[in-house]
Amino acid sequence: MQYILSGAQYNILRKGGTERQKSSILNTYTTENVGSYVCAGCNTPLFTSADKFSSGTGWPSFSTALQGVEEEDLDPIRATLDGKEVRCATCGGHLGDLFNDGWIYRGTSAAKTGKRYCIDGAALIFKPEDGGEDVFGDLPPPNRVIKYEQSMYRGA
Repeated sequence: MQYILSGAQYNILRKGGTERQKSSILNTYTTENVGSYVCAGCNTPLFTSADKFSSGTGWPSFSTALQGVEEEDLDPIRATLDGKEVRCATCGGHLGDLFNDGWIYRGTSAAKTGKRYCIDGAALIFKPEDGGEDVFGDLPPPNRVIKYEQSMYRGA
């Protein structure tokens, strides 16, 4: 599959931007939506639905990643305080951040791993296991209109 990235996908994957919280339809998905999450830039498998959990942060969260995800190499102190950037190992696209606060999400898979992959939904495509239609993460949740604005923190 080959297509041109949407504005939101390009901003996140290629410019290292982020999306507003609760702006992705994939934030509403749970482990009941069985399938895999792939990179919107190159189709590399990144996460499984079995590892998705609700963190309440407004971004899709996962407790573990597949081999298609690479983590920024940081010293343990900075990684604990600031988190690590995570990217697609195939195309280098920015996905989001990895935090070592999974233990606070009791009763979830993150409590076991101690990790929370906080991922921009627009960087992902959900591929249902049953072969249904792909769901692009840059779509807003049902009944929600998202206004994208230029970041006031990053240069153009």
